[in-house]
Amino acid sequence: VRQRVRAWLDAPYRTISIDGSLPSKLKKNALYIVSEDGFEEQAAMLCPCGCAQTLHMNLLPDDRPLWRVTRHADGSASLRPSVWRKKGCRSHFCFRKGRVEWVKDRAR
Repeated sequence: VRQRVRAWLDAPYRTISIDGSLPSKLKKNALYIVSEDGFEEQAAMLCPCGCAQTLHMNLLPDDRPLWRVTRHADGSASLRPSVWRKKGCRSHFCFRKGRVEWVKDRAR
């Protein structure tokens, strides 16, 4: 219940499209979609756990691992599959319609 209330109260992430390279300092609560020559290459964001690490998700179909970005009519975006940091903070979350949905890790 707490997670649902918090998600409802927190503002959704903004989707920021960039042509070229990622800025050196990312804004909190923003998902960056980086394109070059008309091709979306990566999605990037600050880790939502607060550890301040930059997360890079590949959008190029020839490289692995691969995420897909979906843009919605309200300006928000979704990423598939979930984002799971195997090192550091070990955050695991889904990103749907501009919101972080934490995944409970059953292994821990």
